[in-house]
Amino acid sequence: MRITYTGVGLFWIWLFVNAFTLSAQEKLELSGKIRVLEPVEIRLENIKGEVLQKTVVKNNSPFSLQACKIEPDVYLICFGETKQPIYLTNTQVTIKGFYNCRDVKSSSLNFTGIDIYYELLKWLPKEEFSQDKTIVPEIKGKLKGNMYSALAYISDMSTYEPNKLLLDCMSEEALKTTSGKWLKHRTDSLYHYSIGAPAYDFTFQDAQGKKVSLSDFRGKLVLVDFWASWCGPCRHEMKNLLPLYNELKGDDLEFISISLDSKEENWRKMLEEEKLPWVMLWDEEGFVIGNEPNKIQRAYGFYSIPFIVLIDKDGRLLAKDLRGERVKEEILKARANK
Repeated sequence: MRITYTGVGLFWIWLFVNAFTLSAQEKLELSGKIRVLEPVEIRLENIKGEVLQKTVVKNNSPFSLQACKIEPDVYLICFGETKQPIYLTNTQVTIKGFYNCRDVKSSSLNFTGIDIYYELLKWLPKEEFSQDKTIVPEIKGKLKGNMYSALAYISDMSTYEPNKLLLDCMSEEALKTTSGKWLKHRTDSLYHYSIGAPAYDFTFQDAQGKKVSLSDFRGKLVLVDFWASWCGPCRHEMKNLLPLYNELKGDDLEFISISLDSKEENWRKMLEEEKLPWVMLWDEEGFVIGNEPNKIQRAYGFYSIPFIVLIDKDGRLLAKDLRGERVKEEILKARANK
């Protein structure tokens, strides 16, 4: 039994994946028989959202989608609004088991005919719940064609480096496939908050209402701490930053804390309670939980707080997602390499 993260649909499905010998047929044939609480539409979609085949399935009734020739790649098998990315080839795929539209986590679906997908699962990142999921470098040369971009899509990694690693494993021909083009676009999009990339130049107000920008501190190392007053770990991390600030402060270093409180009064109340000696700013957009983060979250690629980054004197990202002793280590390393 294996649990796989769907990435796109943000659902969990229990997949019992059986070994299956690929046949030499030239079309994908998808059929099966599943138990459902109520009729559900099963669709085959490509990752661009185009519906290739669909049918309505009733409880314990056999179903089949019209056979169609596909380009071997990652596709979405959809049960209502639940979407499961799976690598498919022109072979026979069967689905059996139970689908619960009212509680997707209790569904148990048995897929056969998806050998390559099963192979890809072996390379999935172990950090299921982390935004820093990664891929080991040893993967190079172990997969073929667009299996690299399919793995990137299935694992839904949110950082630049592992996506770039998989992109560099692909041939020019593989990059022309649907998932190959997707990975190229995703990697290009993630580059702007990768290590070494120019840091997004934000502008927010301080406690006196003055607009302050990151570029105002060009020529200095800048530690930026994203937080909110309601976030317990954020307040704890701030208290850890104070002795570091007192120990390391100098003309070459600036600390900036950016509040993601949705209400200004909560931010100002915290300012009075903590009385921290560095630059304190407020982002009135507030922190957004879910699939549509706010502007600063998108710019720096974070989905949880506290989130701390170090920016060099030229305005480029030196380190990110810092905590505890790593804050001091990265500042000292940056000073030593000046």
